[in-house]
Amino acid sequence: MEMERVKFYFIILVINVTVLFLVASFPSSPQVGQQILGSLNSTVSPNQGIVGMGTSIAGHNFFLSLFMSLPFIGIPAGLFIMADTGYAFSAIGSVEGIPGVALPTLEAFLPFFWLEFVSYTAMMTESYFFTKAVLNGRWKQELSTYVLVIGLVALTLTISGFVEAFFISIGV
Repeated sequence: MEMERVKFYFIILVINVTVLFLVASFPSSPQVGQQILGSLNSTVSPNQGIVGMGTSIAGHNFFLSLFMSLPFIGIPAGLFIMADTGYAFSAIGSVEGIPGVALPTLEAFLPFFWLEFVSYTAMMTESYFFTKAVLNGRWKQELSTYVLVIGLVALTLTISGFVEAFFISIGV
């Protein structure tokens, strides 16, 4: 793996984590938090069981990651998704009466948090390199890496979805 790709990956990882935590630290309204909680509870419920929840979570996260992999728009899309997630943490925190930034801080101790960040960052990194390849007329050479990254991210987010479902099922 080339050093430029590795450096870019870690830069994007730091930016992603920073954006999420920064936006989560802004105050939000409890009304928005209630709406977000209602939406989350309608899509992911312990009543679905671990398989149902894991599949739902993995599918949702993979769908988001596909936007992050798109050439030209993957990085802005990913940063928007990170900011939107940070805002959701802030809003949910306002409902719970705690600072929004406390929620991702606590989640950072759980494995699915990092599996998702690693995956999203990989997709955004590949978006950048695939965009570069398209602009340089080398997209065919980059295509195999692009497909490989998508496949590895699909596998990682599937594992992450089931790990997250397990934690939800035990009340974490």
